[in-house]
Amino acid sequence: MVGKSMTVTSREKLASLMHSAKLAIDIPSKLELLRKLKNELPQEDPVILTEFLPPLFDFLSDRFSPVRKFVTEMVGEIGLNNTEFLPDIVPMLIDILDDDTPAVVRQAILCGIDLFSSTLEKIAIQGLYSSELESALESAWECMLKFKDKVYSIAFQNGRSGAKLLALKFVEAVIRLYTLDPNGSTEPTSHHGITFQVRSHNMITLSKTFVPIYC
Repeated sequence: MVGKSMTVTSREKLASLMHSAKLAIDIPSKLELLRKLKNELPQEDPVILTEFLPPLFDFLSDRFSPVRKFVTEMVGEIGLNNTEFLPDIVPMLIDILDDDTPAVVRQAILCGIDLFSSTLEKIAIQGLYSSELESALESAWECMLKFKDKVYSIAFQNGRSGAKLLALKFVEAVIRLYTLDPNGSTEPTSHHGITFQVRSHNMITLSKTFVPIYC
């Protein structure tokens, strides 16, 4: 009974913060309320997240760019902790790549770098034990490939200098993820994200089957 009461109270508090943030008329007030919401929102509670992610997405089209940037970072962090929500989160990040404010686009790309690396690592780990991906992880990866393609288009097209440099950093990060450690080390490194997961030639072949790079 106590646990149920706490859950109801938590939902009410989250709903109140969400509602107040939507009604706030200036940037500092919105950001303060959203920071409180971030602190209160359980990062790994799928039931709560299923309920509150859709209204949170509404802030990604807020008229204030600092609000859009903050919420972009927020949903990216949620995606890192909850792969099952990536099919909902990544399409939103893809849309944000068309934002008129370079800082917001850059934040989406930063989130994408972390999400791409994290998802690829999960695939490599799962590949050690199975020749097939779980459906949730496969769906997440399909979304990440679409995100990658969109960022690549930013990196290699003319203009959009405000986000182009970070888009090129994304390309570099992806290439590094697919590059074996030149020193032959099997230990994890910051520059060769998943290669330490590979233990044999067969695993290398398997991981490439799962994760086409399309460079």
